[in-house]
Amino acid sequence: MDLGLLTLLFFGVNIDFFILLLVLLQRYHFTSVWLGYSLGVLSSWIIGALLGQTLQLLIPTWFIGLLGLIPIWMGFHDTDSTDKDFKYKSGSLAVFSLYLSACGADNLAVYVPILSTMSLLATVLTAGYFMLLVFLSLIIADRFDKIKVVDHFLQKYGSLTTRIIYIMIGVFVIIESGLIRVIIHSIF
Repeated sequence: MDLGLLTLLFFGVNIDFFILLLVLLQRYHFTSVWLGYSLGVLSSWIIGALLGQTLQLLIPTWFIGLLGLIPIWMGFHDTDSTDKDFKYKSGSLAVFSLYLSACGADNLAVYVPILSTMSLLATVLTAGYFMLLVFLSLIIADRFDKIKVVDHFLQKYGSLTTRIIYIMIGVFVIIESGLIRVIIHSIF
């Protein structure tokens, strides 16, 4: 497990939601936001793990490298589907449903290629690590909420940063799967 890559993966797919966390922390109690966010991330991760592990059983690892093209494509296209006018209902449920509607499909598109190359143990350990990152990102969001420069930066460059990270993750999946080695070997 490469903790640097996993950290980049987590923050890359959740940076758009980070901006929403700033708003959610103003509307709801920290614990409600934490619970809803944790359930959203964990749900996406479990669905991605099930799909990824199934693909791993059915398809050769190098072929799964083609899935790395999905986050690369997302990096070159505008995939910000976040509905900032979401009608909030109540605490944890509102955060959970907002997370799934804003990030669910994008996160799955990035998680499945990564998870399809991980062992089951690495998948479970990574889920635990992501829960730690959820808590840390909430603490950071709670503190950042008070810094105007950070809010301005995220509003201006958050989307670009997310796109760059998606491309980097896609390239990593392609390299890690051995797809490039298979292509080079078949050409020469």
